[in-house]
Amino acid sequence: MKHWKRWLAPILILTLILAGCSGGNKNAQGNSGGEESGTTAEKLPVRYLLPGNEPQGLSEVVDAINAKLEADGLNLVYQPTYIAWDAWDQKTNLMMSTGEEFELIAIMHDTKGPNVLAGNGGIIPINDLLDEYGPVLKEKLPDWAWESVKTDGKIVTVPNFWIDVAMNEGMITFRVDMLEEYGLQPPTTTDELLNVAEVFQKNWPQDNKDVYIKVLTEPANHLHTTYETYPFTVIDTLIYVDQEGNVKPWLETDEFKKDIQFMNEAYKRGLIMKDVLTAPAEVINQEELAGRYLFRPGDVGINDAVRETFPGARNDAFYMNDSIKFRANALRNSNGVSATSPHPEAGIQFLNWVFSDQANFDLVQSGIEGVHWKNTGDHKKDILATTDNGAPVYELANWLLGHVEFNRYPSNIEDGRLQRRTTIAEDAINSVTIGFNFDPSNVASAYANSIAELKTSIYPLMYGVVDYESFFPTALQNMKAAGMDYVVEEYNKQFQEWRSKQ
Repeated sequence: MKHWKRWLAPILILTLILAGCSGGNKNAQGNSGGEESGTTAEKLPVRYLLPGNEPQGLSEVVDAINAKLEADGLNLVYQPTYIAWDAWDQKTNLMMSTGEEFELIAIMHDTKGPNVLAGNGGIIPINDLLDEYGPVLKEKLPDWAWESVKTDGKIVTVPNFWIDVAMNEGMITFRVDMLEEYGLQPPTTTDELLNVAEVFQKNWPQDNKDVYIKVLTEPANHLHTTYETYPFTVIDTLIYVDQEGNVKPWLETDEFKKDIQFMNEAYKRGLIMKDVLTAPAEVINQEELAGRYLFRPGDVGINDAVRETFPGARNDAFYMNDSIKFRANALRNSNGVSATSPHPEAGIQFLNWVFSDQANFDLVQSGIEGVHWKNTGDHKKDILATTDNGAPVYELANWLLGHVEFNRYPSNIEDGRLQRRTTIAEDAINSVTIGFNFDPSNVASAYANSIAELKTSIYPLMYGVVDYESFFPTALQNMKAAGMDYVVEEYNKQFQEWRSKQ
């Protein structure tokens, strides 16, 4: 049954090339560099560095993408390179430092953000490239998204606007079928939240009732919506910024204290895993994948395996206080143009082409329609080709390259989650920090030491394992010794200078 795919892909590719004879959608391509035809000039490579393992069906999709590029009259050849997660930082750093040529790099803002890569010369400003080669990109993304990727007033990456964070920031995911079964309403206070978790644990529909709250290594944003001082922004679990622009250490705020007191109460009630600090990450992740959690901060879905284990299981996400939609950050991912590329315009041309047309986007993100996926309408798709372990044979994660208006999700996605994933919150409040990118290079040692010390001194508090009154004074002392105050001071200095120029 699988052999038909071997000859179907070439036929599709040939069809795309023949279609190009009648002319492509040139109005959506931007300047193609002055070449007369995609077949009369040497093609420019689009070498794209992506984290993770190469999809099994990558080669046939790359062939189809390149056929479509040629049919549309672009002198480009797409050449993605996947780099394993455990080698990502070392490999990409080496490539940039040795001048190895590539055009595009995926950027995860929570690991090494655009300001760092721009500051060390790894990526280049792209304002002029966007003006000449990226008209669709400029049109498709909101102004505040572009503002968020500026360094020294220059745009340094293409934002990956795969989700509007205002549609999920501060949400909590519950099994709504269990809420209904036990006559519970979505909680609106922290006391109600603990009560729901206790009821779920006591009545968990398995003999093994050692099931717990999913704890994250980030501030408890789902609690913050209930605080009178909300909205506010927390950066790197170190820095607090209110909407008036006041900056102070996050760990010394009343809001942080409230977070810790809630988590400690949950731990005392047995709602947080007793050995949460030492349990292997894979064990905790497997529990989540199996659907075994009382609630989970954020907006997450439910997979088919969980539905098989728990017939009738339904997930949905809620705010404890939904009166304010807040965009604490514009985005967490983007794509940069490498300083090592001899043809940096190629990367922008390619991204502009991707977002010029739903069909182009679908091909790059989901693969060949009819082979790898089936269009089920309304931002949905069914996966047609899977690996032995059930993963798609080909798929490019939308958080690497996506857009709210283009992304597709499994056909059985919950209606509420699909709406949140495909909606832009036009009435959301933006954090005053959007558009500002902190450069920690002046306090590099203090920043690195503070981030490292969080794991030792602050995570036990954040996970609820220890109580605030007895553990916090020593923890704060350790954080100050690591250099936390220098980081906050430098952030405030840069932030206020940036604000004065707005």
